[in-house]
Amino acid sequence: MMPIPSVDPIPLPAPIWLFKLLHLVTFALHLVAVDLLIAGLAVGVTLHVISRWSHSATLTQVSGLLAHRLPTVMAYVINLGIPPLLFAQVLYGRALYTSSVLMGAYWISVIFLLMASYYGLYVVAKRADQRKGWTSTGLASLLLVLTIAFIYSNNMTLMLRPQVWSAMYHANPSGVQLNHSDPTLIARWLFFVSGAFPVTGAALLLLALKSDLDDDTRAFLRRFGGVLIAALLIAQTVFGEQALALQPSGVMSQVGADALYRPFTYGWAATAALLGALGLVALVTRRMAGVLAIGAALLAFLNVVCEVLVRDGIRDYTLRDHGFEVWNRSVVTNWSVVGIFLFLFVAALGFLGYLVTVMKAAKPMEEKYV
Repeated sequence: MMPIPSVDPIPLPAPIWLFKLLHLVTFALHLVAVDLLIAGLAVGVTLHVISRWSHSATLTQVSGLLAHRLPTVMAYVINLGIPPLLFAQVLYGRALYTSSVLMGAYWISVIFLLMASYYGLYVVAKRADQRKGWTSTGLASLLLVLTIAFIYSNNMTLMLRPQVWSAMYHANPSGVQLNHSDPTLIARWLFFVSGAFPVTGAALLLLALKSDLDDDTRAFLRRFGGVLIAALLIAQTVFGEQALALQPSGVMSQVGADALYRPFTYGWAATAALLGALGLVALVTRRMAGVLAIGAALLAFLNVVCEVLVRDGIRDYTLRDHGFEVWNRSVVTNWSVVGIFLFLFVAALGFLGYLVTVMKAAKPMEEKYV
């Protein structure tokens, strides 16, 4: 028998499908923010380094635009990351808590790595505003963010491998082990990291619509956004194929046969193809820039949603093969609490939308980093 802890006798206060839905929605939003942070920082550092070598005013301006927005993006990463983690603990706590204990030292270190990278982003933004170099600080923040992503990938894959928990604990119970023996780990991590760049490419197309940009900066954002979308979707597809091929035997066939998850496997391919086509169009033409940018942003989000759903199917079927059934929980719904929560959730989304309208209505601040 696999060492999966017993089900908590305390019943869930809301239907499982509601926890599932909330987890998937909030995780998709969190993943978009993570994508913008990882690729935005990587692109910003790269362009800043090139601009220092080539003395390109356009690249300096673009890297400054990205640097100025990174602290705000990190705020969204953190605040949008808390809800899906909490919902995951409710649904998969028996597996997630176990894997978290086995790699506890690394899991706790995420807090400190996150604070250090967040501080680095503020230093980057300040130095960009002062028109000073920020290569070393930006690179350090990027490495910290990638390390956090790698730790998360370790935990989210280790929770799917109850067959190794006992051996890992007896080998070293101090919480200093990683899931390095998992054949899917590196391909999975590379899939999600590479997927950050098409999302950021779509964001660059939106940024190119900023009214006070000069023609050279706008043209570069549009063309480079198209390159990121088209080129990195190819890389993500390669890593995705590797990650799927390395899944435990029978898991992908079960996901593909499931009426809920099967459409999203095709949906990812369809949205990726359409997004790549829009990226190529943006690369060669300046016409319909607004339509292309909005279309690319919507397709990028739908692509992330498909990723999240397929990932959810892989997790559920992998754990089911080990005797963990996420739907097998006692439920006693407290509808008054559920109603209050949903009201506050919708109100928060409405308030967020209001803040977006306030930001759009505000007088644009001139940004000059050259």
